[in-house]
Amino acid sequence: NIEPLEKITDAYLDQYLWYESDKRHLFPNWIKPADSEPPPLLVYKWCQGINNLEDIWDVEENGESVVLLQTQFEKMYEKIDLTLLNRLLRLIVDHNIADYMTAKNNVSISFKDMMHTNGYGLIRGLQFSSFIVQFYGLVLDLLVLGLTRASEIAGLPQRPNEYLTYADIETEMSHPIRLYTR
Repeated sequence: NIEPLEKITDAYLDQYLWYESDKRHLFPNWIKPADSEPPPLLVYKWCQGINNLEDIWDVEENGESVVLLQTQFEKMYEKIDLTLLNRLLRLIVDHNIADYMTAKNNVSISFKDMMHTNGYGLIRGLQFSSFIVQFYGLVLDLLVLGLTRASEIAGLPQRPNEYLTYADIETEMSHPIRLYTR
Protein backbone atom coordinates (compact mmCIF):
# COMPACT_ATOMS: atom_id res chain seq x y z
CA ASN A 1 0.00 0.00 0.00
CA ILE A 2 1.14 3.51 -0.77
CA GLU A 3 0.24 6.10 1.82
CA PRO A 4 -1.90 9.06 0.68
CA LEU A 5 0.78 11.57 1.68
CA GLU A 6 3.27 9.82 -0.61
CA LYS A 7 0.77 9.92 -3.47
CA ILE A 8 0.26 13.66 -2.94
CA THR A 9 4.02 14.25 -2.80
CA ASP A 10 4.56 12.27 -5.99
CA ALA A 11 1.71 14.07 -7.78
CA TYR A 12 3.16 17.44 -6.76
CA LEU A 13 6.64 16.36 -7.90
CA ASP A 14 5.21 15.25 -11.25
CA GLN A 15 3.50 18.61 -11.81
CA TYR A 16 6.64 20.48 -10.74
CA LEU A 17 8.89 18.48 -13.10
CA TRP A 18 6.61 19.01 -16.10
CA TYR A 19 6.18 22.72 -15.30
CA GLU A 20 9.92 23.30 -15.00
CA SER A 21 10.74 21.26 -18.10
CA ASP A 22 8.20 23.23 -20.13
CA LYS A 23 9.44 26.55 -18.77
CA ARG A 24 13.09 25.69 -19.51
CA HIS A 25 12.34 24.00 -22.87
CA LEU A 26 14.00 20.77 -21.76
CA PHE A 27 12.29 18.66 -24.41
CA PRO A 28 12.98 19.64 -28.02
CA ASN A 29 10.46 20.00 -30.84
CA TRP A 30 10.75 16.41 -32.09
CA ILE A 31 9.19 14.89 -28.95
CA LYS A 32 5.47 14.36 -29.57
CA PRO A 33 2.66 14.44 -28.62
CA ALA A 34 2.88 17.89 -27.12
CA ASP A 35 0.24 20.20 -25.72
CA SER A 36 0.87 22.59 -28.61
CA GLU A 37 -0.59 20.23 -31.25
CA PRO A 38 -3.65 18.00 -31.13
CA PRO A 39 -3.21 14.78 -33.18
CA PRO A 40 -4.98 15.96 -36.40
CA LEU A 41 -2.78 19.07 -36.50
CA LEU A 42 0.29 16.92 -35.82
CA VAL A 43 -0.48 14.73 -38.85
CA TYR A 44 -0.91 17.85 -40.98
CA LYS A 45 2.40 19.29 -39.74
CA TRP A 46 4.16 15.96 -40.37
CA CYS A 47 2.96 15.93 -44.00
CA GLN A 48 3.89 19.58 -44.45
CA GLY A 49 7.32 18.95 -42.92
CA ILE A 50 8.05 16.19 -45.43
CA ASN A 51 6.80 18.20 -48.39
CA ASN A 52 8.72 21.33 -47.37
CA LEU A 53 12.11 19.59 -47.31
CA GLU A 54 14.48 20.83 -49.98
CA ASP A 55 14.71 18.45 -52.98
CA ILE A 56 13.01 15.63 -51.07
CA TRP A 57 11.28 14.21 -54.14
CA ASP A 58 14.27 14.65 -56.53
CA VAL A 59 15.54 11.08 -56.38
CA GLU A 60 16.32 10.37 -60.03
CA GLU A 61 19.97 11.46 -59.83
CA ASN A 62 22.64 8.99 -58.69
CA GLY A 63 20.11 6.34 -57.67
CA GLU A 64 19.11 8.21 -54.50
CA SER A 65 15.91 7.37 -52.64
CA VAL A 66 13.81 8.66 -49.80
CA VAL A 67 13.58 6.31 -46.83
CA LEU A 68 10.97 6.61 -44.10
CA LEU A 69 11.97 4.47 -41.14
CA GLN A 70 9.65 3.67 -38.27
CA THR A 71 10.90 1.81 -35.22
CA GLN A 72 10.34 1.74 -31.50
CA PHE A 73 12.30 1.47 -28.29
CA GLU A 74 10.97 -1.87 -27.05
CA LYS A 75 10.18 -2.17 -23.34
CA MET A 76 12.15 0.98 -22.55
CA TYR A 77 10.13 1.27 -19.34
CA GLU A 78 11.46 -2.05 -18.08
CA LYS A 79 15.07 -1.54 -19.18
CA ILE A 80 15.95 1.72 -17.46
CA ASP A 81 19.08 1.29 -15.35
CA LEU A 82 18.44 3.07 -12.04
CA THR A 83 22.09 3.98 -11.40
CA LEU A 84 22.44 5.62 -14.81
CA LEU A 85 19.04 7.26 -14.38
CA ASN A 86 20.14 8.76 -11.07
CA ARG A 87 23.28 10.23 -12.66
CA LEU A 88 21.26 11.66 -15.55
CA LEU A 89 18.57 13.13 -13.30
CA ARG A 90 21.24 14.85 -11.21
CA LEU A 91 22.13 16.87 -14.32
CA ILE A 92 18.71 18.53 -14.41
CA VAL A 93 17.26 18.38 -10.87
CA ASP A 94 18.56 18.68 -7.32
CA HIS A 95 20.40 15.57 -6.12
CA ASN A 96 17.84 15.02 -3.35
CA ILE A 97 14.99 14.88 -5.88
CA ALA A 98 17.00 12.58 -8.15
CA ASP A 99 17.73 10.27 -5.20
CA TYR A 100 14.05 10.28 -4.20
CA MET A 101 12.88 9.42 -7.73
CA THR A 102 15.29 6.52 -8.13
CA ALA A 103 14.76 5.27 -4.55
CA LYS A 104 11.01 5.01 -5.21
CA ASN A 105 11.86 2.48 -7.95
CA ASN A 106 14.53 0.60 -5.98
CA VAL A 107 12.16 -1.15 -3.57
CA SER A 108 11.10 -4.59 -2.37
CA ILE A 109 7.62 -5.61 -3.44
CA SER A 110 5.79 -8.37 -1.62
CA PHE A 111 2.53 -10.11 -2.46
CA LYS A 112 1.30 -12.98 -0.30
CA ASP A 113 4.30 -15.29 0.03
CA MET A 114 6.28 -13.80 -2.90
CA MET A 115 8.89 -11.04 -2.71
CA HIS A 116 10.73 -9.16 -5.44
CA THR A 117 13.48 -6.56 -5.07
CA ASN A 118 13.44 -4.20 -8.03
CA GLY A 119 16.86 -2.99 -9.12
CA TYR A 120 16.28 -2.49 -12.83
CA GLY A 121 13.41 -0.77 -14.63
CA LEU A 122 10.60 1.44 -13.41
CA ILE A 123 7.79 0.48 -11.07
CA ARG A 124 4.47 1.04 -12.81
CA GLY A 125 2.03 3.44 -11.23
CA LEU A 126 4.31 6.13 -9.84
CA GLN A 127 3.03 9.62 -10.59
CA PHE A 128 6.28 10.93 -12.05
CA SER A 129 7.07 7.87 -14.21
CA SER A 130 5.91 9.62 -17.38
CA PHE A 131 8.53 12.32 -16.88
CA ILE A 132 11.28 9.76 -16.28
CA VAL A 133 10.36 7.83 -19.43
CA GLN A 134 10.25 11.00 -21.54
CA PHE A 135 13.60 12.15 -20.16
CA TYR A 136 15.26 8.76 -20.67
CA GLY A 137 13.80 8.73 -24.19
CA LEU A 138 15.49 12.09 -24.80
CA VAL A 139 18.82 10.55 -23.85
CA LEU A 140 18.19 7.70 -26.30
CA ASP A 141 17.24 10.25 -28.98
CA LEU A 142 20.57 12.00 -28.46
CA LEU A 143 22.36 8.67 -28.85
CA VAL A 144 20.50 7.90 -32.08
CA LEU A 145 20.89 11.35 -33.64
CA GLY A 146 24.24 12.41 -32.24
CA LEU A 147 24.70 15.71 -30.43
CA THR A 148 25.46 17.73 -33.55
CA ARG A 149 22.38 16.67 -35.53
CA ALA A 150 20.15 16.85 -32.47
CA SER A 151 21.19 20.46 -31.86
CA GLU A 152 20.68 21.28 -35.56
CA ILE A 153 17.14 19.83 -35.48
CA ALA A 154 16.29 21.57 -32.19
CA GLY A 155 17.77 24.94 -33.15
CA LEU A 156 19.49 27.52 -31.02
CA PRO A 157 18.36 27.93 -27.39
CA GLN A 158 17.58 31.60 -28.07
CA ARG A 159 15.58 30.72 -31.21
CA PRO A 160 14.40 27.08 -31.27
CA ASN A 161 13.20 25.66 -34.58
CA GLU A 162 9.56 24.96 -35.21
CA TYR A 163 8.54 21.33 -35.63
CA LEU A 164 10.24 19.81 -38.72
CA THR A 165 11.87 23.04 -39.84
CA TYR A 166 15.48 24.24 -39.97
CA ALA A 167 17.18 27.61 -39.75
CA ASP A 168 18.58 27.26 -43.28
CA ILE A 169 18.76 24.85 -46.22
CA GLU A 170 22.46 24.04 -45.70
CA THR A 171 21.77 22.72 -42.20
CA GLU A 172 18.79 20.73 -43.43
CA MET A 173 20.73 19.00 -46.20
CA SER A 174 24.00 18.47 -44.32
CA HIS A 175 23.02 15.11 -42.81
CA PRO A 176 21.19 11.99 -44.03
CA ILE A 177 18.67 12.25 -41.19
CA ARG A 178 16.43 15.05 -42.41
CA LEU A 179 13.48 14.61 -40.02
CA TYR A 180 13.06 12.97 -36.62
CA THR A 181 10.04 12.50 -34.35
CA ARG A 182 9.46 10.41 -31.26
